[in-house]
Amino acid sequence: AYPQTRWIDVLQNEFAARAAWCVLPFNEANHPPVVTLKNRKVLDVKPGEKVTLQAEVSDPDGNKVNYQWWQYHEVDTYPGKVNLTSDQSSALTFSVPADARPGEDIHIVLWATDEGTPGLTR
Repeated sequence: AYPQTRWIDVLQNEFAARAAWCVLPFNEANHPPVVTLKNRKVLDVKPGEKVTLQAEVSDPDGNKVNYQWWQYHEVDTYPGKVNLTSDQSSALTFSVPADARPGEDIHIVLWATDEGTPGLTR
């Protein structure tokens, strides 16, 4: 059930923010960060190759934004795990595992969560 339940907090906060948008002035409600990936969304890379992912993130309310990159194992066709280091900034560099085979997919997700109330994630 974890592939679905990992999203519950994010969804609940989104619902709470949308309810607040109905009754609060714009400048009193929290709004989600805006995230843009500077790379292409699909990269063709070889085993052992280094990959750098870079996101540009801003928050319309000026809130601090926290970052968390993670591997979405449940949708990968690559059966192993990727070693993600320095995963709490807007950039991530990692090496494609040496045992990755042509055609296998590895999905990396960035959660950018603001420190507003409620904390909103994109």
